[in-house]
Amino acid sequence: MPDAAPSTSSTPLHERYLARLKQRRGVAVLLVIAAIVTGVAGFTDSAKKLVALFQPEHAEDPRQQLVKLGQPFTQDGFVAAAARGDEAAVALYLKAAIPLNELSSEELTALDAATKARRVAVVKQLLAAKADQSKWGPRQGPALSVATFAGDKELTSLLLNANPALEVVKRAYVSAAAAGQVAMLQDLAPRLSAAQPQVATEALWALASGARWSHSKPEARAATATFLLAAGADAQAVDPEVRQMTVLHRATDSGELEVARVLLDKGAAVDPRDTDGATPLWLAAGVGKVEMAELLIAHGADAKVVAKDGSSAMARARYNQDDQMVALLRKHGAR
Repeated sequence: MPDAAPSTSSTPLHERYLARLKQRRGVAVLLVIAAIVTGVAGFTDSAKKLVALFQPEHAEDPRQQLVKLGQPFTQDGFVAAAARGDEAAVALYLKAAIPLNELSSEELTALDAATKARRVAVVKQLLAAKADQSKWGPRQGPALSVATFAGDKELTSLLLNANPALEVVKRAYVSAAAAGQVAMLQDLAPRLSAAQPQVATEALWALASGARWSHSKPEARAATATFLLAAGADAQAVDPEVRQMTVLHRATDSGELEVARVLLDKGAAVDPRDTDGATPLWLAAGVGKVEMAELLIAHGADAKVVAKDGSSAMARARYNQDDQMVALLRKHGAR
């Protein structure tokens, strides 16, 4: 009787697998290799994840981000973003190194546009990026002039704290005067030092010329004239380029009644003549400014004035069929 086959039930399971692997060496080798590859791959993947924890994600190019936002990488796009107060877009334009001080097709810099639209946060961004206030388009002047004309104290303070050039401050001073913004003049004055009297005279001309877009009240314009004269403005100043007209001529022609009143109260000559022999009253009579004529006559203006061409104030009033002016002049001796 043959010997019975050895029992496998008592042989440990791992020994039985090893016995089988010995019989199939090729399979064993493949399994070992697979285990090694799997281990290396697992280690590599873990290593990559570990490294990623310590490395920031690669930032997307700011120009690509602008494209995704529908923003063109152009000067017009940059200036438009500044005007609408889009801080995120402005930040991307700055990161993408857009020219900071170049003009748009509307001849505005980003700082001009942001100031005009009163976008305080964007103005701060642009000033932090070193926007140059000495660069401005011809349409509205420096940003500081825009802020002072509007009487915006916060923007004026921001722009002044960025230390603009003296020429920028001078222009802003004249703009503030034209708009009757006394508080702005007070803020700007310390930056002018020795130049203030000369600039104050220029500012007085601007005030006397009238500000088409200013909504300042008559009392504010009177206070501005008083401030400028106290700052050294010349009440007798003459414009050599426009018929030797005086500031009073200019205020009369522009209808700046309160400015004319301050000038006269501060000693301005009431009957100066320009190169055509015209006095302020002669001008007022020709354009129907009755209140101005009354003011001038009250300060001693000659109602019988005749210019070099032989025309009188009365003749001008009659030509205009201005019965009120005719009556006023006749009352004060005009024939």
